[in-house]
Amino acid sequence: MSLGIKNVKIARVDKAGHVLVGEAGIFSDATDKTGVFTADQDTAKGVASVAFANLAGTLNPIYGSDKLVYQSSGKGAPTATVTVNALPNEIKQAVLGNKADGKGGFTISGKGDANNRIALLVESRESFDDSKPIYVSLYMSAVTEASSTMTSNNASENRSQDVLLFTAVERGDDGFGKFYFASAKGFDEDAMQKDVFVPASATPTGGK
Repeated sequence: MSLGIKNVKIARVDKAGHVLVGEAGIFSDATDKTGVFTADQDTAKGVASVAFANLAGTLNPIYGSDKLVYQSSGKGAPTATVTVNALPNEIKQAVLGNKADGKGGFTISGKGDANNRIALLVESRESFDDSKPIYVSLYMSAVTEASSTMTSNNASENRSQDVLLFTAVERGDDGFGKFYFASAKGFDEDAMQKDVFVPASATPTGGK
């Protein structure tokens, strides 16, 4: 069980899962050496929610000898709906894979860019021990924004949030991602970070 949400970290990765930096990275900045953006209260006015879905496939009953003898399990296609109060515009466009025209414009292509792969790491806390973070990761996702609604202010200010759908693909034999618990025996935060955000010089291993 989790209590609240602290932040989400995102990075552009290549097809092998290595973090991209410099002009190819999430910041589109030649001087950037990290390639990882943290959305929190300071950088994005906070994260409102992250909703994971399709973490497991549908169970299908198998019958034999007039009895239900087995449940066949299909593979799910995990997603995360990330709602942020004010994701910086250029970071959001980089996550979506929208192309910049160099004059402040970003192309609406009408389709998601499946080759623009984003790693995601979400941090929350244990419900009854908020000193113990819990994390959920998706190694590689295509990200889409299906709609955006702007409404008139009236007696109240009417704000819109950034709602992005992360749809995961598997990173080789590593699967879609992992749960991590600071309370678990042997937890290593540095190893977790390198598992999700694989440095360019390393090989993705799923933490093995």
